Amino acid sequence: MGVCRMNHHRDSETPLASDHATTCTLPEDCGDAALLGRVYPFALVLRLRVLQVVCGISGAVMGTVAAIEERGDVNLGLGVPAGCATVLAAAVSIHTSRGFSGYQPAAASPRMRCARAALWCCACALHAALAVLAAAILSAGEASSTLTVLAGVELGITGVTAAAVLALLWIDCRYDPD
Repeated sequence: MGVCRMNHHRDSETPLASDHATTCTLPEDCGDAALLGRVYPFALVLRLRVLQVVCGISGAVMGTVAAIEERGDVNLGLGVPAGCATVLAAAVSIHTSRGFSGYQPAAASPRMRCARAALWCCACALHAALAVLAAAILSAGEASSTLTVLAGVELGITGVTAAAVLALLWIDCRYDPD
């Protein structure tokens, strides 16, 4: 089965190698990516997706704490839907990825790829709104100390999530031909 394999993945067809480099059995089996010297960084993508899931869960937890602190107001409680949307979008992105046995043609249907993009747009919009609310609370300085700390934490989580989204967007634009 002529596909690119990650050497540290134990497989009946692939021996365990001492380094973690990505190799191909034949250049034509790996497509244009191997010929251009650019192999899709699956391990990095998976790490960034896990970071997005962790940020989503953390954002949802902090949003819940903020909603309790604000006694039901929606302000920083917006972290709950933003975190849930991030976790869902990252899960769909992992599900529709090209797999970790090497670069493969797109496995996701156009409908699923459109749903993935819509979920990321929704998650990014919720995080942008949350960032504006958190920045407003921090700049006003009138909130309780607990609410100020929650605003700072949620702003940090939103920043890390945005950085991971931008990094993955850069990877997709650079390495993914479609």
